[in-house]
Amino acid sequence: MITHIRMKNFKSWKDSGEVELAPLTGFFGTNSSGKSSLLQMLLLLKQTVEQEDTREVIFFGNENSLVNLDSFQEVIYEHKYEEVLKLEFGCKFNEPLRIRVPRIDDYPTIMSRLLNVDGFTFKTCLREAGGNPRVESVSYDLNSDKTEIINWQKGKLNYVSQSEEIRIMRSCYRLQVSDRQRYSEDLEKLVSRFEDQFSHVHYLSPIRAEPQRQYHWDEKSLANVGHSGEKMIDALLVSRANLQKTTYDGEKVLIEDRISDWLQKMDLAYAFNLKPKNNGYNLDYDVRIQKTPSSPPVTLVDMGYGLSQFLPVLVLCYYAPVGSTLILEQPGIHLHPMVQSQLADLLIEVVNERNLQILVESHSEHLLTRLQRRIVEDKIAADQTAFYFCRNDEGVSEIEKLDVDKTSGDIKNWPENFFGDVMGDMFAMADKQVETIAEKGTEG
Repeated sequence: MITHIRMKNFKSWKDSGEVELAPLTGFFGTNSSGKSSLLQMLLLLKQTVEQEDTREVIFFGNENSLVNLDSFQEVIYEHKYEEVLKLEFGCKFNEPLRIRVPRIDDYPTIMSRLLNVDGFTFKTCLREAGGNPRVESVSYDLNSDKTEIINWQKGKLNYVSQSEEIRIMRSCYRLQVSDRQRYSEDLEKLVSRFEDQFSHVHYLSPIRAEPQRQYHWDEKSLANVGHSGEKMIDALLVSRANLQKTTYDGEKVLIEDRISDWLQKMDLAYAFNLKPKNNGYNLDYDVRIQKTPSSPPVTLVDMGYGLSQFLPVLVLCYYAPVGSTLILEQPGIHLHPMVQSQLADLLIEVVNERNLQILVESHSEHLLTRLQRRIVEDKIAADQTAFYFCRNDEGVSEIEKLDVDKTSGDIKNWPENFFGDVMGDMFAMADKQVETIAEKGTEG
């Protein structure tokens, strides 16, 4: 699980400060307030891990990547090329990692010792050099009984009390030394855990793929539903072929059945069917939806747009492996307010039942209100959630953690005009009604 993030001089963030992440974390705020940028930092690191050209220090992306940030010059705060870009995140492992570290002053009689490490805080600093980013430093602060910091800076690897020349460094996170040097294998274990962490991060963008009248499946397995949800039907067919199940209320149920249950519960569809077309190859599939028991089944294209945009969210929540981190931007887009509320219950279920970590960016008041209610009802513990409000004043993003009362559900530090000036509109209407009544009384 990712435990916190921090960035300095990243887009509109001069310094985000340490932003603690919970199993269910929500980012709210006005347009262009920096909400998406907080999540883009993680996507930037993920696509750097997954890029084919490992010689690039950091992969800012292209039209096919998770996020396209163009270049260092576009990312750096206020386009001040002389500034240093600092990225940081913390993580906790599902299983501890045993690594060997050099001796420290507390252990003067031994050359090395084994540590049980259950996580680390990663930090990297990058600076512009000749139009390209250059790594100035990389560090892994290990979570252990004794704090251990592995830091690479200016060609030297400072590993606790040891200092060794480093021969190769690739990417903004990879420390690679000669096999003949001590502790190279242990460093590689940390790098491997870094990469494994981001292999379990799954992203769904706010703009999802258009629905199709039919879908083609090549019978290949896949890791996700696509960052626009374009592979959601492939994912369902893979789960069907493998008889993949999820846990609900202590029972094992098929993923496809649980998705159908949610569609019924949300009143988005009475029946959901995925069947092969009769073309002799059985590689083309129809998605047929019945809105009510008496209505005819129609394709996804002929249903309301909200269903096709929400279905990838639902599929990802059950197709992603247990323990994954999901980054969801505007998951409730195009949905009725009632369904936006029920979306909160879906997220709570998969956090509790599937041990998922959900990082959600949203404008939905209905989503947040339902989450507040569920905290009061103990459907999810208050310390399992974290909600933030982002604002941008004069080009600088700021973030404030919302203080939710676990007894009443009230937000103690409710930001001004959080979801618009609803009360102001109501008072204005009331004043106008009084004014109209008064005018009519004068006329009489």
